[in-house]
Amino acid sequence: MKLLRTTYLLLILLAVCQSVTVAQVDSTTVDSVALDSAETDTLFLYPPELPDVVDDTTSLNTTAADTLFRFPLSLSTLRDTTTQSHSEEEKELFKVNPWEFHAPLGAERTETDSTLRWQYWSDWTYKLNRAPGVISYRLGTNIRSNAIQRNAHEPRHQQLYWEDISLNDPVSGIVNWELIPQNKIAEFYIDDLGTVHESRFYHHQYYINKPLSRLIYSESKFNYRNLEFEVSHNLSQRTNIELSYWDRRSGGEYNNSEITGRQIYLKASHHLEKNKYLKLNYITNNYDIGQPFGYNLADMRTFNFDRYSASAVHPSATTGQKNNILTLNYYHRNPDSTETEDNFRTGLFHRSDERLLTFPGDSTGYSLKSVGANVRKWWNWGGLELETGAKAEYFFNQTPENRSFPADNWATAKADGSVRLNYIPIIDLMGDAELQMRSDGFQSYQINAEGEIPIGGFILTAGASSGTVMPTPQQLYWNSGQFQGNPDLKNEKIQDVRGTLSYHFNPDTKIGIRGQHKEITDGIMMAESLFTNVDNYASQSATGFFEWDLTNFEFEGSAVFHRFADSYLSASGTIPMSPQERVWLKGSAYWKGYLFDRATYVKAGVSGMAAPFRYQADHYNPELNYWQSMSADQQLPRFNRLDVDISARVRSIMFILRWENVLDDVSQLGYFETARYPMSQRRFIFSVRALFRN
Repeated sequence: MKLLRTTYLLLILLAVCQSVTVAQVDSTTVDSVALDSAETDTLFLYPPELPDVVDDTTSLNTTAADTLFRFPLSLSTLRDTTTQSHSEEEKELFKVNPWEFHAPLGAERTETDSTLRWQYWSDWTYKLNRAPGVISYRLGTNIRSNAIQRNAHEPRHQQLYWEDISLNDPVSGIVNWELIPQNKIAEFYIDDLGTVHESRFYHHQYYINKPLSRLIYSESKFNYRNLEFEVSHNLSQRTNIELSYWDRRSGGEYNNSEITGRQIYLKASHHLEKNKYLKLNYITNNYDIGQPFGYNLADMRTFNFDRYSASAVHPSATTGQKNNILTLNYYHRNPDSTETEDNFRTGLFHRSDERLLTFPGDSTGYSLKSVGANVRKWWNWGGLELETGAKAEYFFNQTPENRSFPADNWATAKADGSVRLNYIPIIDLMGDAELQMRSDGFQSYQINAEGEIPIGGFILTAGASSGTVMPTPQQLYWNSGQFQGNPDLKNEKIQDVRGTLSYHFNPDTKIGIRGQHKEITDGIMMAESLFTNVDNYASQSATGFFEWDLTNFEFEGSAVFHRFADSYLSASGTIPMSPQERVWLKGSAYWKGYLFDRATYVKAGVSGMAAPFRYQADHYNPELNYWQSMSADQQLPRFNRLDVDISARVRSIMFILRWENVLDDVSQLGYFETARYPMSQRRFIFSVRALFRN
């Protein structure tokens, strides 16, 4: 451990020294450079005599991009400022117009690399914890199967995609938030389809004229330590390669909570022509996770949060988890347009997923491999926009016979479409439809309709949906000593209505309220060691929110209300989970601006939340790696949380400091988000990211 720490410290010292030596531009736009492909053939930086062309960017609503930008440079100017010989000019150069990926139709962009560079998150659920409408269920540390309640959507009704590749667990169906390579995200989108909630992200693209490398390091007490190193290089104007290694460690505060692992990412991209683009992606995750199965707590209200006296239910249980994804994608865009977005993409992919849980007396798990293909196309005819997509995947079950997943191989096929109409002046209409089939005879569908009406500064959005959700392979075919699948399960049936009313004072300031009601018929839960269809129930949520973004200040706040209730369409008088309301109050305030004669740009402030009432959180089953709202767990004690954040950019180095849970031992000894899994106590997290050129 001492040798490892010494190695990390030497790397950081090397990073700081080299960055101070080679940093060239005092700007946030230090990640990459792009060209004006219409007028020049070479990659350029903004000239240093124009320091104010691009301002520091800390909010999403901005037109100043951090990674891709252009400036005009005529050919006559180029000839006057270069000394190339006629023989060099005769060499034909490929004119690169930076590639942009088409956003999902109707989706909302919530993050870009410009906003994420000012933050560092242990995993994505730690970021979602602060978002409006979200109640998080975390298991004490990052890199675990943490989950969230998003508006009225339970964890099993959420989907995560890397472009068109699903990052949900192929057996349990739960989102693997911990697999997101979050330091490479260029854009992140969310889309509420009523029956399910979709999240989708795209990675950044580099257009650079010199090799680029980046070091990201984060450390706190106990075993929390992260080190990521990334290198990127343009082999030619057409071709870029990128490689990164992310060493991840966490836990250690409580018994059997240690986690170690790594993520390796490789990308190779090539411009075939001005309108044709090819990209190869490979990502692998490998983690060893201590699995305590919770801690023996008679009453969470009287727990003293003493890490030495807390005893794990299983002090020696461990989980080995491996995930690999290999994709080859082809992209196409209009050759006769200045638009940089693609309008067609297709790809092939290979995926492998393995999980092995070992605990006294038993071991469970699965091993899968799959191959598949996907295609997606966009059309735009004036006020009519259309998006269609299709995907097919075949799964090979390679689970050993002594494990707990004896299912046959299976195949899935999915087709979806979205349409948006802008012909009517006072309303924009949006529709979605999806059909999915599986080779074991199950199939599902979803239909969604939504309308948006802008009236002055007000925007009213209303939607409704109907659909079904197939049982997962785990719910059908699992077979372990304690839990059994049920091949007689029926599809879940879901109806949804939702609406949002917001008032926009300006593009950076808004206030609003959002409500959603979901009817779930034949919901699937684990009951008495067997998956079964439970009684009908409803999931209801309401969220009030505001955002106020000024030149030097940012303020945000929200109040989240959620509860389970009896079905309105077919009331049964009882529901299978607790009807207790869940209420979270959230708020943040930040100052941002230049300091020391513009030598550094700083963003500093506080972010906090409070749960003023006790409630029963969703239950996590570590053997199944599964979350469900039906639970016999204790209600959580009331709790609050306050973090202090400071981020500062000094040339090409970004420092990010965070004091988490600063009110621990002041207003409370600690807190829980999931029963029997205490959250980390007060701690200081130091993070630095340094960028090197050449």
